[in-house]
Amino acid sequence: MILARTAALLLVSTSLGACAHAQAETPVQSAPIAAQAAAATDYDAALARTSEAFDTTGFVAAVSRDGAIVYQGATGLAEEGTTRPVTQDMLFPIASISKAFTTTALAMLVDQGKVDWDAPVQTYIPEFRMWDPWVSEHFTVRDALTHRSGLPLGAGDLLIWPDGDAEPEDVIKALPYLRPTSGFRAEYAYDNLLYIVAGEIVERVSGKSWADFVTDEILVPVGMQPCAADKSRIAAGVPYVTGHERAAGADAGVPVGEELAFSTTWNAAGGIWCNTDGMMKWGQFWLDGGVTADGKRLLSEKQVAEVWKGVTPTSVSGGLKRAGASHISAYALGWSTQDFLGKLLVSHGGGAPGVVSNFMILPEEKLVLFSATNDYRGAPSTFNFHVASAMLGHPENDFIGDWGGAFAKAEAEGTKLLADSAAPQPEGRAAPSLPLSAYVGTYRDPWYGDVRIRMNDAGGLFIDMGRSQILDGDLTHYQGDRFAAFWPDSSLKADAFVDFVVQDGKVTGMTMKAISELTDFSYDFHDLKLERVK
Repeated sequence: MILARTAALLLVSTSLGACAHAQAETPVQSAPIAAQAAAATDYDAALARTSEAFDTTGFVAAVSRDGAIVYQGATGLAEEGTTRPVTQDMLFPIASISKAFTTTALAMLVDQGKVDWDAPVQTYIPEFRMWDPWVSEHFTVRDALTHRSGLPLGAGDLLIWPDGDAEPEDVIKALPYLRPTSGFRAEYAYDNLLYIVAGEIVERVSGKSWADFVTDEILVPVGMQPCAADKSRIAAGVPYVTGHERAAGADAGVPVGEELAFSTTWNAAGGIWCNTDGMMKWGQFWLDGGVTADGKRLLSEKQVAEVWKGVTPTSVSGGLKRAGASHISAYALGWSTQDFLGKLLVSHGGGAPGVVSNFMILPEEKLVLFSATNDYRGAPSTFNFHVASAMLGHPENDFIGDWGGAFAKAEAEGTKLLADSAAPQPEGRAAPSLPLSAYVGTYRDPWYGDVRIRMNDAGGLFIDMGRSQILDGDLTHYQGDRFAAFWPDSSLKADAFVDFVVQDGKVTGMTMKAISELTDFSYDFHDLKLERVK
């Protein structure tokens, strides 16, 4: 939800993980300086250059200024192995950009007097608990939205990633078992599970499902049809893209199948699908201060300002720092806020298996930018920053050239690292301390659930990750009581070491860790402490 699965994500982090700091007020109605610069911006060339630099499968982008769409473009394929082109009307998963829709829903409920940002979550979900009892009692709705819980990056994401089957109640039950790694409200660490909790608050308070609320109270009034609150709600006949992943060194993406589609549990953290037209309307809704195109106010001016107030300080992208384009940033309520070339930038990125997106608003200049790819690469944020810079009168900032070149280098290094990670077992390795049959059993982690080890047909070990169907596969002996799970789908780039704990001649548990440093953080195998129960 999700940020850095491969070398490509060294650049995607600008959009997904880099959040910002600036206290936002109601959008300023100043005359934009971008009008002249925009006229000279070659959007098509920027789209083509970015697509080539990141070798995208498909790519779509849109830009609006002063309430008018000045550019919509699309290039590439909707799905590898077909001749179906990407078109502007196709829906893309916007992933974590959906978080702003969750906070908008909550802001509407705040306006109605049904929710208080600073009320404890237990006010609305009495069974809510965190690791520490004091934190459990004092953990507010605002805390759930601002990535300052004290939990580590992506904690518990295996419950829903890449195809986890957890329901919201499973997420709530798991939270008390996730150990914090920093102080409560002490530092930023991106999470998804607490947005699932936020979605549950919307449901319990409003009496509607999150998807129904967002559809009825936001998407329809803003005029964002045919955007959908989750994939199952895409209307018949509406075109949408297929996401793509790439194995190390592969020239083309592998289409992501239905087995990688997130469950509806993921919705409040990243479930929405939308097209460029819908996202331009979303941006205009915010530029108009929470008022729809037909004049209906959905949010008070107070709440529009509230959701754009920076709360948790975050780091600024190194590429933006080097360009002197940004200096301070913070995460607000479902939005990233930062300075960009002297202006306020409010944004968010999204990433899910096979797709990346980026959305930006520069309220003082009345600019909105959206772009998305159906490949897990950092093209969207690169395009948006490059075009935004040019529109603000700074064409000298060649983010496509700089970040595209860095991507190519990182991709080559990442491919080598992933290949090295999958190398054969070390020479002279020690044998397992016990017969393979001794490792067979059921292992349980209190937040994740059960992982099973069994014998395969070839007489080796097989791991079944319980909540997942695609994280099941044979184990390869590596060294002593260490084995390696090389998952059947190598495009996941998530192979993991499995270390069995042997005490007094018996296997009592096991731990796991990703083999490659480039594995996405949502594969949080390292947080599992699996004890043998059978």
